[in-house]
Amino acid sequence: MYDIIGDIHGNADALKNLLLKLGYTKNSGVYGHPHHKAIFTGDFVNRGKKVRQALKIVRRMVENKAAYAVMGNHEYNLICYHTKSLGRGYLRKHTAANRSLFYYSIKAFADHPDEWKEDLEWIKQLPLFLEFEHFRVVHACWDKQVVKFVKRNLPGNRMTEAFLHNSVRSGTVENEVVRILLSGIEMPVDNLTTVINSGGNPVDKLRVKWWMEPDSQRLGGVALGDYKIQPNRLLTKKEKSLFIPYPDKGRPLFIGHYCLREEPGLQAPNICCVDYCYYRKGKLVAYRLEGESRLKADNLITV
Repeated sequence: MYDIIGDIHGNADALKNLLLKLGYTKNSGVYGHPHHKAIFTGDFVNRGKKVRQALKIVRRMVENKAAYAVMGNHEYNLICYHTKSLGRGYLRKHTAANRSLFYYSIKAFADHPDEWKEDLEWIKQLPLFLEFEHFRVVHACWDKQVVKFVKRNLPGNRMTEAFLHNSVRSGTVENEVVRILLSGIEMPVDNLTTVINSGGNPVDKLRVKWWMEPDSQRLGGVALGDYKIQPNRLLTKKEKSLFIPYPDKGRPLFIGHYCLREEPGLQAPNICCVDYCYYRKGKLVAYRLEGESRLKADNLITV
């Protein structure tokens, strides 16, 4: 049995509380369970003030076979920020905005440079997705064509150095792979439509429920998150083409990434997002998977 745990973002105390609630105990510095393994959906770093402690918990569990983990977009961006390009500078520019985004991660390891270097190398080898016999885990979006490409070209579904360097170049296959798996589908908003996000700010892109069949859908019906949309119009043909419908009878799929603000629940009978925005006073969420092919909201556990 497995416990799929959502985005931690440096909140080590919440992670400890959730693991204890799930029945994990700490032995020789490692949290474990006699009958369960944890699976982390990525985004362990940034935002929270205890990145080092959170990363230590996750890494020790994975290395001791008490857990699995996939890469999130925050891990990917952190790697790019610290990886020198083949030309000048870094794969992710050291702008003020990026320094702010990575502030807590960098600060947490300021007095532990060797440990930071080791952790970055460990993060770099995290798989882009996990596929088990009865279920799947990816940070943001499952696209069977992208998954097929990764399986054929990346041993263990892990990035190579060449893949990493190509992935920051717009228009490359590698860039598209990272965008879809780690960030999901974001629909551009036309200039005749107004979209306001949960912070009250206008946005030019809309996160969408990429797994849906988009026919006869309106913008409000496919929006993934708390948006105000005017007018709530039908999707255009071009917008419909962005969707990657997930089959109703597909293996249960677990995702993180989306920082949902409502009460934890299922997105479909076989799809569950476990990211409920803990760092914004939401909840840290896990789904206890007991072998079922149709998911149950009662199996969601929160702190």
